[in-house]
Amino acid sequence: MDKTKARGILLAAFKDRKEINDSLGIKIREVITGSHKTYRYVLVTGLLSKAVNNDVDPLSLQAKDTSMGAYDARTIAHFVLVPFEREYLPNSLGNSNEPYLNKPARFKRLSLDNAVRQGKDRAILAKTIEILSAMDTQRKALKYLKSALAVMESVSREFNKKYEIDESGIDVNQTTQSVLDCIFCLTNNPCEGEICPIIISTIESFYLPKSYEVIAHKVNESGSSSKEVGDIDIVNGKKDVITSIEVKDKDFTKEDVEHAIRKFRQAGLERALFVYGKKVNFDQTEVYQLAARYGRIGCYCSVISVLDYARLRLFAIDNIDLRSFAVRMLQEAKKIGAKDSTIEWIKSNILQADNDK
Repeated sequence: MDKTKARGILLAAFKDRKEINDSLGIKIREVITGSHKTYRYVLVTGLLSKAVNNDVDPLSLQAKDTSMGAYDARTIAHFVLVPFEREYLPNSLGNSNEPYLNKPARFKRLSLDNAVRQGKDRAILAKTIEILSAMDTQRKALKYLKSALAVMESVSREFNKKYEIDESGIDVNQTTQSVLDCIFCLTNNPCEGEICPIIISTIESFYLPKSYEVIAHKVNESGSSSKEVGDIDIVNGKKDVITSIEVKDKDFTKEDVEHAIRKFRQAGLERALFVYGKKVNFDQTEVYQLAARYGRIGCYCSVISVLDYARLRLFAIDNIDLRSFAVRMLQEAKKIGAKDSTIEWIKSNILQADNDK
């Protein structure tokens, strides 16, 4: 299928997007706002592909499918839909880089016989099949593609609103000590390991020159990229990792620290940080001796608490205030796809810190 033509049709449909509230339109909204990420991509890819080529079987997932209209859906999703979502409607479908690598999209075609969990997932599969089975012409597929894009826009808008806070409601005169006070309160709840990385990546983005980029990786997905070193990587203009930060907000051992330092050494880093949360336990003697041993052979890793880290970094940052810190924190939370509970925890503590002035 012509990817260039598909991009053109997708962009034109986006400009003319309009949600349809008939039975099919309602089901399209239910799939796109549903809990199964893969079927969102399968649905929109099927609508787009049928809108591009009338001969396409929108239920087909792979070119080796036996139907007359079989085609390579993964190619259209990966090279057309995924980049479009990233540029125009972030997180409207789930922000996946390779949605067709997931098991539900590995079948040759959509069928109620496909293996899927019972309950909501099977219901979403059935709706997806019903919608795509009804797309018997290019014109109809284009019509409902426009409706799907309108739904995607509303999802993207709602997603972005989660990470916004009323800046005018925060006193701009709340400066460095207010930021530290807020950090102290925030770290009372690890939020399943998300709070400390968000705090640290936020502070680093203020502390480092603009020529560096702070890349915080999704919590509990460490190592998902071959270029990833620690939980937070600092890269230069050439995209080389120049230092890294490992973050632990639960009890750890010297073996955990050694594993992190070995990753730093393997990446050729001479300096790195291992930052731990406020309520964790570890054997200080063993851990500090281990870090010192590696430091003597050329890989210096400072093992430091998040509060001591914050005090040192904030000391070196000019003109930081609670308002700018709050906005940046939510931006960092968005980058790692933080849970709703984490976002609410951040917002409530920011507002409480301002009220305590």
